[in-house]
Amino acid sequence: MGKTIAIIQNKGGVGKSSVVCNLAGSLSLKHPDKKVLIVDTDAQGNQATSFGLQPRSLENTIYDVLVNGLPVEKAIVPLSENLDLLPANDDMNYYELDTLPGIKTKDMSEYFLALKKAIDPIKEQYDYIFIDSPPELKIIALNIMMAADEIYIPFEPDAYNAQGLIQLLEKIEIYKKEYHSSPKVKGVIPMKVRPNTLLHRGVSVQVEAYCQLKGIRVMRSKIPASIKYPQFIASARMPITLADPKGKHSQYYHDLLKEVLGDG
Repeated sequence: MGKTIAIIQNKGGVGKSSVVCNLAGSLSLKHPDKKVLIVDTDAQGNQATSFGLQPRSLENTIYDVLVNGLPVEKAIVPLSENLDLLPANDDMNYYELDTLPGIKTKDMSEYFLALKKAIDPIKEQYDYIFIDSPPELKIIALNIMMAADEIYIPFEPDAYNAQGLIQLLEKIEIYKKEYHSSPKVKGVIPMKVRPNTLLHRGVSVQVEAYCQLKGIRVMRSKIPASIKYPQFIASARMPITLADPKGKHSQYYHDLLKEVLGDG
C-alpha cells in the first residue's frame, strides 16, 4: 500500500509544485524499484507543465475522475517507467460549483472523501503518491487531508509568510479534529531561501522556535532561491532533478528526499 504525501500551502508562489515534481522525480530516479504517482489537484496544471505537457490538451484529468466518475486508471499519464501523473487543468476551477449543488447536508462527510475513494483502488500499484494542492483551503484541500498519510508545508521565510504559516498549521489541526482526518504534519520545507539576508535568517529562527513548540520539524534541507528550477522546466521540459540529476541545485532536492523518506 503506497504512502500518500501531500504538499499543502494556502499561499501561491512558494514553490509547492516545484517540491512535488522534484521530489517525485528524484525518488523515481534514485529508487528505480519504486513506483511513484503524482496527483495534481491544482487548476493551474503545473505538474503537467513540469513534464512538458499542455494541461488543456489532456483528454482526461482528476476533474473527470472526481466529477464524472471516470475510473482513475483512464486519467493516469505515464511519464517514465516508474513515474506516472494524474493531471489537472483549469476544469478544477469549477469543481465546487459543479458538485456542491447536488450534495445534501448529511452527505458532506462523504463529499470530503471523494479524492480518497478515487485513489484508494490504485494505492497498491504505487509505493509513493505525491499530491499537489491548490493555494487555498477549500473543499479540495479537505479532500487532500482525508486522503493523505503525511503533510509537508513549503514555506518562504518572510514576515508575511510566517504569520500565514502559523494560521495554516492551526487550521489544519482544527480540520483534522472536526473531520476526523489523521495525516501528520511531518515537516516545514524552507523554500526560496536567501541565507545571507537578515530577514530570512530572523524569520527562520522564529518559525523554527514555533515549530519546535508544536513538535513539527523544519527540514534541514533548504531550497535556495534560484531561477534554475523554472529554467529547466522551460528548456528541458522536465524537473531539474531529472534533467540535471548531478547538478548542485538538484542535490538540494535529493537531500530533502532523504529526509522525507527518513534516511537523511
